[in-house]
Amino acid sequence: MPMRPSRWLWALGLLAGLVSGLLGVGGGLVVSPLLLLSGLSLAQATGTALAVIPLVAAVAVIADILTLPGNLQVGLALAVAVGGPLGVFCGRQLYSRLPARRLKFIFQFLLLLTALRSFGLWGSLPTEALAGWSDNPYFRMLLAAGLGSLGGVCAVLFGVGGGVVVVPGLIFVVGAVDYRAATAASLLAMVPTAWLSLRVALASKRVVVSFLPPLLGGAIPAAAIAVWLRNQHMQPDKLSLLFACFLLFVMIRLGFNREDSASNSDPHWQHKS
Repeated sequence: MPMRPSRWLWALGLLAGLVSGLLGVGGGLVVSPLLLLSGLSLAQATGTALAVIPLVAAVAVIADILTLPGNLQVGLALAVAVGGPLGVFCGRQLYSRLPARRLKFIFQFLLLLTALRSFGLWGSLPTEALAGWSDNPYFRMLLAAGLGSLGGVCAVLFGVGGGVVVVPGLIFVVGAVDYRAATAASLLAMVPTAWLSLRVALASKRVVVSFLPPLLGGAIPAAAIAVWLRNQHMQPDKLSLLFACFLLFVMIRLGFNREDSASNSDPHWQHKS
């Protein structure tokens, strides 16, 4: 039976909420490895981390609406959410047919390039909304859905959730979206897909329910506070630098991922990050 140190789990939930609220990601890549230290198996750690995400993301979206009205672009978020399940389906088809190590290396290289761009090592720091690939609103929605699909593929192939792909993709590809709007759209997009993934995790008994009260007790208020800080007290250039650091963390973390990541057994888009 895994240990349940409540104060430690509360602090872990606090970390998950801060990461989710500030960066628009699920936080599972941070939380899951630390849950392993409490005695959980890999499947239990990923399932329990996943159980925190839907409610935390929903609270963060509400905080976004309250602290910065007009920031949330619902249409883009829905397009991303629609694309996610299609990406999961494609990823499952590709998983056994493509060289996983080579694909992971390519993905890590793309994460590095995106991080360097977010650091402003070429071009300027994205302190405001940039021009995207097209001004056509329908094409922008199509691009957003494509980002959702790419996030789903990455979730299956690499165990990395959609936020890592969606946030920079909305900024640099779709365009006319600053960091605040991109993180808000990412959080809204992950709510329905994370709920679906949670149902699967619960059915497969991968969630340690006794861990949830302290985790959620730390994560929910932390997410709301993080959104308030992001929208009211942090400049976009600082958010860009924070996200770049997170991308580097994900890139390094991927190097230690097991090839049989738990996310590969989940038929839905797992928003681990």
